[in-house]
Amino acid sequence: MATVRLIGQHIAYSASPAMHAAAFAMLGLDHHYELADVDASELPAAADAMRDVDVLGANVTVPHKAAVMDLLDDIDSVAADAGAVNTIVSRECRLVGSNTDVPAIADEIRRLRPAPQNVVVLGAGGAARAVQVALKSIRAPHVTLVSPSGRDGAASWLDLPRLLAAADLLVNATPVGTNRDESPVEPSLLHQGLALIDLVYRPSPTRLVHEARACGLQARAGAGALLGQGWRSLEAWLGITVGDEVKRAMADALSAELGAGADV
Repeated sequence: MATVRLIGQHIAYSASPAMHAAAFAMLGLDHHYELADVDASELPAAADAMRDVDVLGANVTVPHKAAVMDLLDDIDSVAADAGAVNTIVSRECRLVGSNTDVPAIADEIRRLRPAPQNVVVLGAGGAARAVQVALKSIRAPHVTLVSPSGRDGAASWLDLPRLLAAADLLVNATPVGTNRDESPVEPSLLHQGLALIDLVYRPSPTRLVHEARACGLQARAGAGALLGQGWRSLEAWLGITVGDEVKRAMADALSAELGAGADV
C-alpha cells in the first residue's frame, strides 16, 4: 500500500480523500489518501517525510502552496510561473512540484467564458496566482487582482465596485465562504454580463454562487476545479493516463460528499 497526503492547515473539510479513495478503488489499488494538517514550522518535516519509499507524493493547499517550493528538488514550468505548487511527486527520494490547479481552472473558465476580456480575481495567494496563469494561457487581455491589503500589485478591496462594473468574469480565489454562509462580494455589485467562478467548494454551491444565480448570472462553485486538479494529480503520482471511468468515479464521489448541488 502506498500513501498520498494533503498538506495544509485547517483542512478537515477537504473532499479530496473521498475523491481519491474512489479513484484508487476503481483502479484496483490498495492506496491511501490522508490529511496532514501542519503549521508553517512543521512544513519542512512534512516535506521530508514525503521522501519515504511508501509515499507517492502529495497535494498542497493553503497556506503552504508557495512556501513548500523552497523544500523541493525541482518544480515544473507551470508551477514556477504561478509561484505556487499544489502537487508533489516523490520519486527515488526526489520531490518534484507541479501545479495542476492551472489547467483545471482554465477548463472551468472556458465552460463559462471561452474568451473573457476583463477579469477580476479576488485574492493574492497561491490560488489567485494559479488563476492568473490560467487566464494567461487562454489569453485574457485584462486581469486585475484584488486583495484586502492592495499590496504587491493588487488593487484594493475599495476599488471592487468600479472594477466589477467593467468586468465580464469574476473569480473568487479567497477562502471566504468555506464552510460558512458568507460571501466576499455584495450582491448589489453583480450585474448582467458578468460570469462568476468561486473556487470554494464547501458548501456547494456557495452563497456567492447562489446570489449570482439569483441575479440570472452564469456561475459555478469550485467542485469542478477540484475534480480537474485531482485527476491530473493522480496521473502525476501514478504515471498513467486517467480514463473517463475513473474521472466519473471521482465525480460521483464528490457529488456524494458535497451534495447533489455540487458543480462537478
